[in-house]
Amino acid sequence: MRGKMRQQAVVARAPKRLAERFHQLRTGHCRTEQYLEWTKNSDTAACGWCQYKTQTREHLLKHCKKWKMQQKTLWAEVRKATGRGKDRFTVPDLMADERCTRAVLGFLRTTKVGSRVGPRAVPPKPGEEGGVAREEGDETEAGGRA
Repeated sequence: MRGKMRQQAVVARAPKRLAERFHQLRTGHCRTEQYLEWTKNSDTAACGWCQYKTQTREHLLKHCKKWKMQQKTLWAEVRKATGRGKDRFTVPDLMADERCTRAVLGFLRTTKVGSRVGPRAVPPKPGEEGGVAREEGDETEAGGRA
């Protein structure tokens, strides 16, 4: 299928929410602060995990301090599968290379990257002072309340 994205079998067998995050990351329509700011759903593009100035796909997959251990695993698996490390891959190339799919799914499975749960503050309810930082268990993977 030249020029078209096709569903990879390993993604098709993944849990729905994980596959959804993978495809959003692949197309650039994932929940990064840069994307949320662009869609007017965030006031800032700064990374909520490490406070870097811009949270992009590249930042999350290669540089974010919050996910260093998971990144190390991701890139070790990518190097094993392809012989190339993170300095030799752009994010679009990584997401398009089927040999990297399992590694990316593993990274997404072990992190909150692209999920509805994140480090951004929850707006205060009427009558409360300030916002409350979201904890990792405040929402389920499916986005509902725990």
